[in-house]
Amino acid sequence: MSRVRLVPIVLIAILALAMLFGGWQAYQHFNLLNPLKKNLQSVQGVQTVNIATGSPDEVTIHLGPFNKLENGDLQQTYHAIANEVSTRLGSGVKLNLSDDHGAQLTQVYEGDYYPILAQGKDKGNYTDMISQVSSLAKKQGIQARITMDEQYIYVQLAKGSHYLYDVIPYSTHQGGAAS
Repeated sequence: MSRVRLVPIVLIAILALAMLFGGWQAYQHFNLLNPLKKNLQSVQGVQTVNIATGSPDEVTIHLGPFNKLENGDLQQTYHAIANEVSTRLGSGVKLNLSDDHGAQLTQVYEGDYYPILAQGKDKGNYTDMISQVSSLAKKQGIQARITMDEQYIYVQLAKGSHYLYDVIPYSTHQGGAAS
């Protein structure tokens, strides 16, 4: 009868797992994340890209001012970014946009514009929502652009050297009983 030595078997198993894990990390870094980062940085308007793997994966994109975006439009730029991310990483990736909004523009957005946008979205009054935001922005000397597609409302605000972007999903009501 032969005796099986436990210590060498455990060491070999640990070494094999370490090599597999290291190989997976190298593959992910060189064949998945680096090409994605390079492709995202080539999208017009993208200044920096940060990719954090995890559960879920998270991609943070810092965008430049309006004139740097694809045709000056957040919606087109967002679609280019989202398509690239979903092609490389699949669905379920958290996509964050960052901008140079400044405290004053953030305060005006949260206090004046977001309530109009939320009410318009909830009531389905999209044309009124857009005209109210445009009118208010004109009075406040803010450049505003609101666009929409079947999934999101895209908000672009700029004043001076500061600019703010927001992508607001439409509410999706998931069935259920009401009493």
